[in-house]
Amino acid sequence: MAHILVIDDAPHICTVLTKFLLIEGHSVDSAENGAAGLKLFDLNHYDLVITDVVMPKIDGLEVLTALKQKAATVRIIVMSGGAARLDTQLLLRTAQAMGADRVLPKPLDFWKLQIAVKEVLAGVQ
Repeated sequence: MAHILVIDDAPHICTVLTKFLLIEGHSVDSAENGAAGLKLFDLNHYDLVITDVVMPKIDGLEVLTALKQKAATVRIIVMSGGAARLDTQLLLRTAQAMGADRVLPKPLDFWKLQIAVKEVLAGVQ
């Protein structure tokens, strides 16, 4: 199956996503923020990156931009639950306009995540 990188500053989300993706048969690495995620990306080949938007140090939109510069064909799913002053839908629309393959609101619907992962890995637009 695929090698997937999960980037989220919430440890419980990284844990749940990692377990879910492992059950689906993928190999998974996780990072606690965008800076750590970009370091892992430089050290490994990933078929897919799943990243949160609102994170300290380097946020998900910065991760998306950096990944597209490093590897234009990298597949990326962006997820967000927004924040106190940030609208979730605006963040997700922005990520989509910036080249994310899929965007998903938090809390995650694992059925939709499963479909998104399969479609993105298959190259379905």
